[in-house]
Amino acid sequence: MERWLRHWLDNRTKIRPTTRFHYTRDVENILIPYLGRYRLADLDARHLRTVFAQIAATTNSKGRPQSASAMQHLRTTLRAALNLAVREELIECNPARHIEIAGYQQPHAKVWTDARVESWEQTGARPAVAVWTADHLAEFLGTVTDDSLFAFWWLTALRGLRRGEMCGLRWTDIDLDHGVLTIERNRTTAGYAIVEGDPKTPAGRRSIALDKRTVQVLRAHRRRQLDQKAEAADEGAPWTDTGYVFIRADGLPINPNYATTRFRKLVQRAGLPPVRPVRSVAPAGGNSTPGDRARGC
Repeated sequence: MERWLRHWLDNRTKIRPTTRFHYTRDVENILIPYLGRYRLADLDARHLRTVFAQIAATTNSKGRPQSASAMQHLRTTLRAALNLAVREELIECNPARHIEIAGYQQPHAKVWTDARVESWEQTGARPAVAVWTADHLAEFLGTVTDDSLFAFWWLTALRGLRRGEMCGLRWTDIDLDHGVLTIERNRTTAGYAIVEGDPKTPAGRRSIALDKRTVQVLRAHRRRQLDQKAEAADEGAPWTDTGYVFIRADGLPINPNYATTRFRKLVQRAGLPPVRPVRSVAPAGGNSTPGDRARGC
């Protein structure tokens, strides 16, 4: 199994770097230690269920119990590796398809209602996938107007851009005069490495219309960036003109993980319930937008 799992990884030449990273982590950290010494032909459903029960009883790298979603990802990795063995006629059927992960359910987004917020404040329990109400978003945007990444939060929230799309955005992708933004690339992380490439799917390459307020936000962000560049030149500080929209103090693009960490800190500072920065906002009644309420309109 150790040889087969590495052979399978070596032949996965057309997958994205992030997918390869997660497959490799599953294979090297868990599947090989638990299954590597067994013969491929000797695997059966009963044996795999026993091994997965042993893995489920362990803790992850953070010392926490293995989550159902992590176990489901591990099953997906093993099943994909064994599917290749079936296609190459090394085994007749895939025993991994008979593994059931206890407690696993496809996560569905839940809105941070007042009752859920109260429960979270008292117990710390939170939905696996949570979204803010429009009022939550308005409150957040109202507290981060002076943040250097305000335009990042604004675009993410009101135009539904993903983190990788935001971090890969360049000024050449934006036409402020005509109010159009084009998604051309994705900049994300695979472990500690930063990977930039095409959007995940063909549909990911798209054009997005920008309203007048969003154009104003981006123009203000551009002016601050040009002022930052001029200030660096005056002080003799290092600066690299990379053309990215969201940059560090030296002009280089921000690390996608920094955006996530920064968002969490701002959410905590605002005293709001936690959400992921790529999650949409729950629909709200009325015709005003979260941006309107953030501006006090």
